[in-house]
Amino acid sequence: MNILQELEELPPGTLDAVMGVAIAVGTLYCFLGYRTLKIVIGLTGFALAGGAAGALAGWLTQGHTLATLGAGAAGGIAGAMALFFVYRAGVFVMGLVAAAIIALNAFGGLEEAWAPWAIAGTGLAGGAVALLLERPILTLATAAIGAWVLVCGLAYFILGPPPVRLAGHPMELAGTDGALIFGWIVLAAGGALMQFATHRRGGGVPGAGRGR
Repeated sequence: MNILQELEELPPGTLDAVMGVAIAVGTLYCFLGYRTLKIVIGLTGFALAGGAAGALAGWLTQGHTLATLGAGAAGGIAGAMALFFVYRAGVFVMGLVAAAIIALNAFGGLEEAWAPWAIAGTGLAGGAVALLLERPILTLATAAIGAWVLVCGLAYFILGPPPVRLAGHPMELAGTDGALIFGWIVLAAGGALMQFATHRRGGGVPGAGRGR
């Protein structure tokens, strides 16, 4: 079962809490991403590995709630620890995720056979560039990821539960999606500018270079 479908099947109060946490996490990524980079990397590892493990467990157990939650928690902790302690891998994954989100919304709606390859290739390229130009690329990456999570979370509360699926589907320029894309761009730009301003004032990220 798709992890986003499982989210939508949660009780309304629980889903509200999950989306509230998502908004808080998106705010952290967007406006303080590079200054809290190791925390953000750990959260990314938790989300990716936990989501994959939970989805796999849900499929194997035909949606058993406890098994899905248990596998998601265990996988998330493992993923967070892996990326937290293997710093360069975390940098690569952050660049990959941000580039893949952008590529998904640029190419995901196309029916051409090359579209999935373009998304995968863009993601890998984003990860590679992040390793070469860590500070500027990860500043932009965390702002883009955080703004995307914020837009999806806010859309849930403003427009209703269906926008939860925005996290896994490309947005289109027409209609409501156009406004969401505009909001995403504005938030990402604002978050990146704020982060670059803190770089100038703070002179870097305390402790970001340790543990590489």
